[in-house]
Amino acid sequence: MDGRLDILFGLVGNGETFADIGCDHGYVAERVLKENKFEKVIISDISAKSLQKAIDLLSPFGNRVTAIVSDGFDKFEVLPDEVMIAGMGGEEIVKILSNAMSLPKRLVLAPQKNSDKVRRFLVLFGYKIEKDFTFKDRNKFYDAIVAVEGVDEYSELEYLHGRDNLLNFPDAFKEKLNLERTMLEDIIALSTASQTSKEDAKVRLENLRKILK
Repeated sequence: MDGRLDILFGLVGNGETFADIGCDHGYVAERVLKENKFEKVIISDISAKSLQKAIDLLSPFGNRVTAIVSDGFDKFEVLPDEVMIAGMGGEEIVKILSNAMSLPKRLVLAPQKNSDKVRRFLVLFGYKIEKDFTFKDRNKFYDAIVAVEGVDEYSELEYLHGRDNLLNFPDAFKEKLNLERTMLEDIIALSTASQTSKEDAKVRLENLRKILK
């Protein structure tokens, strides 16, 4: 299991039933079962062909595994205690959560972009965000968000960047911001960039500088 999946697995809790939506090869589900974090696992994907890879991997676990071809929670007959949704954009994650008739008590989410939209959804729909941080694996940056049923309040900066990042300033977050700062400075200096793009870059750059202080 690669570094990214290893970090996400480390966020998984314990319980009766765990679900991995968009499970890819099924590596997280396999480790969940091997380490007995959950008694049963639901693996799902919108593509039957993609899901088959995970089915093959998890075949030794027999009836502890339920495989479902499903768009999000659409075909779920049992509500899991916890769900992981990773490997897709924040807007898609919000769509999956919004369309569900009911949601698990605990969510482990890893949006590849638009993480702020995921945070806004969670706070609005009755979740408390327990963990919210950026990490790096193979020269790519990822956000990880763990939420449980509850009440929370986020500031605008926390929505945009993640609470744990602003509190603890991990190296991956700092590196990501510095790269973004360089990109914005390049836009401002670029003679072919539009005035609108430059003004937008200046505003974003000023906000980044405040955080980096």
